[in-house]
Amino acid sequence: MSNEFALVFPDARIMFHVKRQADEQEGCGKAQQQGATMFHMKHQPQYSLLLAGGRKPDKIWLQKLAQANNFTVYCADKGVDYALAAQLVPKLVVGDCDSSSPTLYDRAQELGATLELHPPAKDDTDLQLLLAKLPEQDLIATGIWGGRFDHLFSNVYSLLAFKEQRHCQVILADAEEFMLLLTSEDVVEVELADVANVQALSLLPLAQNSMVSIEGVRWPLEKAVLKQERPYAISNEIIKKQIKCTCHLGKVGLYIHWQNGQVE
Repeated sequence: MSNEFALVFPDARIMFHVKRQADEQEGCGKAQQQGATMFHMKHQPQYSLLLAGGRKPDKIWLQKLAQANNFTVYCADKGVDYALAAQLVPKLVVGDCDSSSPTLYDRAQELGATLELHPPAKDDTDLQLLLAKLPEQDLIATGIWGGRFDHLFSNVYSLLAFKEQRHCQVILADAEEFMLLLTSEDVVEVELADVANVQALSLLPLAQNSMVSIEGVRWPLEKAVLKQERPYAISNEIIKKQIKCTCHLGKVGLYIHWQNGQVE
């Protein structure tokens, strides 16, 4: 069987099963907390928390996320602003300092962060350069959403490539938007604390052809084929507190948009 351990996010408990890794190790215990996010993964319960330079994550949401989990913090350029604002100390900051203040880079270094500076004129993005430096750990990425579409497009596919290359789990999240990247044989169960707080759930095809199943929603799917040229599994409605999604083949993003992005 696969490992079990907790990740805490607002409003959801998530059980993530990786069938292809199920026989690699015995489980390592199951945290039972209200509002906890549960994943089945092959790694030890250590995660990298990556802060990129997109929409600023809610400070309280970010602090709660960090306080409840064993994170090592990494920042891509402006992500260092968000980390320091939430009293998080990054281990590594990578970027060209074109969207962040050099003073904040210096502050992070004073707190113990390693700085890796690059010229603005470069092929890879700050996020891509940082991903190349991350250890073999599962990844929570925030500061991903919002801003320009070209940035978001690059972020999503760069993180998908990271998941496939490292054989790890990748979650893109802030207080408003949440997406699990699923590849072949990934199964996720989501238990929501408040169904009414979810505005929409979508399955986004990230490969030319993907096969998915989902239950607990108004329009369930059973081994349905999703094509990139016709992404129709958009804005589904959750009708049960617990939903289950399977990516049989291909690559999909299980996307949830919260009705209220404020965290109390």
